[in-house]
Amino acid sequence: MTNLKNKMTILGSGTSTGIPMVGCDCAVCTSTVKENTRLRTSVYLETAQASSILIDTTPDLRHQLLKNKINKVDFAFITHDHADHTHGIDDLRPLTFAPKYTSIPIYTYKKCAAQLTQKFPYIFKAKQLPANIGGGIPNLQLMEVDLSGQQKIGAELFEFTMLDHGYTQTLGIIHQKMAYIIDCHQLSSEQIEDLRKRELELLIIDCVTNHEHKTHLWQERTFEYISQIAPKRAGLIHMNHALEHEQLKKDAAASFSFEVFPTYDGQVLYY
Repeated sequence: MTNLKNKMTILGSGTSTGIPMVGCDCAVCTSTVKENTRLRTSVYLETAQASSILIDTTPDLRHQLLKNKINKVDFAFITHDHADHTHGIDDLRPLTFAPKYTSIPIYTYKKCAAQLTQKFPYIFKAKQLPANIGGGIPNLQLMEVDLSGQQKIGAELFEFTMLDHGYTQTLGIIHQKMAYIIDCHQLSSEQIEDLRKRELELLIIDCVTNHEHKTHLWQERTFEYISQIAPKRAGLIHMNHALEHEQLKKDAAASFSFEVFPTYDGQVLYY
């Protein structure tokens, strides 16, 4: 850790298809700029209190863990049940076996916990399965977050906010002076004011494309929210192939007097 700050590693900065997208030969998908190659969105926190925390289990999780040499997850958050945020959950399995058999708590909100139980019954209904089903079941424990105020998880204090993701909801996560706001279509005026008052050091915020979108924030609206929230720094995430890294970087620099930037896979940030 640097000066006992919290460290965030961007494991993936891309939208649900990843970039390059299968079958696409657009300028971004064929780009040689390494920042334009984006795995599905996920981050890993190593806190000043020595906690190791994963946010979301993407279909790219095995590669993300290996690439970033991650061998410890104390607990994880699932922001919502969409495939690009959950379908790598089985890749946590080796971390529950070694160095000793252990359980990893998975925190999410009540409805999402029920959806995960339905989607992955072999994990979360394991006691109901026949004894001869064989091994290979990750030892994961679903836990509900407290949406009413601060919640202590391990050595860490978190707060949560439910985000409008069009036809569903996403869990927004606040840890100290960092807010993680992804997969949302809009923020309420109350949410914007709450985030502004926190004087955030780091805001990680949804920015899926360069035109209006039904379930995600897009560049214009994301920039409006960043202006209103006024964090010290803001990182754009969950980007699709309409957003070229260098151009988005220039757009952000021209729009703000403080640091706003597109995140990229493998990037390390502190707060």
